[in-house]
Amino acid sequence: MRLSAIPRMTMGLVSLAVLLLLAADLLLGLFPSEATARKELNARLAHGLATQVAALLQRRDWSAVEQTLRAVHAGSEDIASIGLRRADGRLLARAGPHPETWQGGHSAWALDVTVPLRATGGSGIGGAQGASGTGVAGAAGGAAGRDWGQLEVAYRAAALKDLPGWLLSGPARLVLLFMLVASAAYYLYLRRMLEHLDPAAAVPDRVRNAFDTLVEGVLVVDLQGRILLVNKAFEALRPPGDERPLVGLRAQSLSWLQPADGGIDAAPWLTTAHHRQSARGLRFVVRDGHDAEARAHVTLNCSPLLDEQGGLRGCLVSLGDVTALELSHQQLMLVLSDLAMSREELEKKNQALELLANHDPLSGCLNRRAFYSLGQALFERAAFDGSPLVCVMADIDHFKRINDTWGHAVGDQAIQRFSALLRQQVRPGDLLGRYGGEEFCLVLPGADAERGRRLAEMLRKAVAGNNGEGLDPGPQLVMSASFGVAVIDPTVSDLAGLVDRADRAMYAAKKSGRNRVVVFKAGLEAAADAAPDAVPVLTAVLKEAPLPDADTENTHDL
Repeated sequence: MRLSAIPRMTMGLVSLAVLLLLAADLLLGLFPSEATARKELNARLAHGLATQVAALLQRRDWSAVEQTLRAVHAGSEDIASIGLRRADGRLLARAGPHPETWQGGHSAWALDVTVPLRATGGSGIGGAQGASGTGVAGAAGGAAGRDWGQLEVAYRAAALKDLPGWLLSGPARLVLLFMLVASAAYYLYLRRMLEHLDPAAAVPDRVRNAFDTLVEGVLVVDLQGRILLVNKAFEALRPPGDERPLVGLRAQSLSWLQPADGGIDAAPWLTTAHHRQSARGLRFVVRDGHDAEARAHVTLNCSPLLDEQGGLRGCLVSLGDVTALELSHQQLMLVLSDLAMSREELEKKNQALELLANHDPLSGCLNRRAFYSLGQALFERAAFDGSPLVCVMADIDHFKRINDTWGHAVGDQAIQRFSALLRQQVRPGDLLGRYGGEEFCLVLPGADAERGRRLAEMLRKAVAGNNGEGLDPGPQLVMSASFGVAVIDPTVSDLAGLVDRADRAMYAAKKSGRNRVVVFKAGLEAAADAAPDAVPVLTAVLKEAPLPDADTENTHDL
């Protein structure tokens, strides 16, 4: 793993600082020596022990001397052995393996201490367990006299003879602490200071000039998004009055460069650096403020920058100005929106025209032309697949009398009310058209003769039971209608033939007395001519003449 520039520079500076620190310690002794400190401590301990031993020797208490030496040796892990030696070299008392551990200070690592003992006067002390003579003075002082002997203390020095022991010593710990603190300080300082350096100064002029000739805005950023290089086209996108140097800033801090929509969460150059994948065609806008109108529209592309070893060094970001194209696109969208609105209005007008062209304005039913156009298609489909189909012809009885008695305005009301009653009973797939005058025609796909007859009878009762509703004269005007029903069969060639049969059945109903339903059969006209007039009194006049009960079925098959 290859370290970046800042960690490498930090390691170099710390190494140099440690070398200078060690050289200063070598020359000036900056760090205290642990060996020297131990020697001084051991010397103080040995002098204290010698003072006690001298006091015991003055009392000729050899047993106490040996007990003291053994107690001190057992109580300290650092003491290897203790010996009391006369001036002639004779070892009088000891604690521990003194002959084996005592080196007399000849080793380079030795921390042994020798404390001389002097006699204060009189004859010397003879014998190991007690000799005559005067008192003994300690090494720390006392009256001048001859050398009596010495107290020898041998210390263990193994803790400083190996490398782990040295690393655990005080100076080594100070050096390690200095390296850690210096590494953190140098790293933070270099990281902060390098942000304010001008990397563009190291870029050759020919490279900057080549970037400046590009029409697109170009900037080079590092892995943290800091801008390393920009060209003139990118600087021209900045808001007026913004004179900050762009080099060294983080590209994501440029508030005037914003995504055109909410689909981009992070800066695309950081995403490109993270995934090492190029990003193309991202839509951004340039604004003078957060809520200001877009001053320019750009498309942003990001590509990763790799070094010779394939390591990621940063990103190359380019911005193409598509403001003119965006404005043209917006104008085109406005034109398309206007065209869509015009198309909707045109469709509405076409629907209104189609309604006027296909429907009778007075009754709201299909006119004769539209009725035949749609009805013929239903007829052909039924004839092709053999499905049933019924045609019903309806006519207001004595409509001329209504006009003559109440006027044409009431006659129009009668037609409107009659058509409304018919529409209430038909299904969505049925056809209802005004055939002419007061005549209306229905086509019922999927219905057989019985279904057609029942529907015609329901319509007849509804008309007879209207009771003047929707008419100015009110209940004084009684209205009835006659109905003819015809069913498709192989002998009928088209819709006109089926309508003709229904019309003939309807006229047969009128001849039979009106206000009734007649289903077409062969020989219908002859039967109608032979039938007596069952209802000679006119319907659709004042209620002075009785009419058949509206709830009584009045259907005949002639």
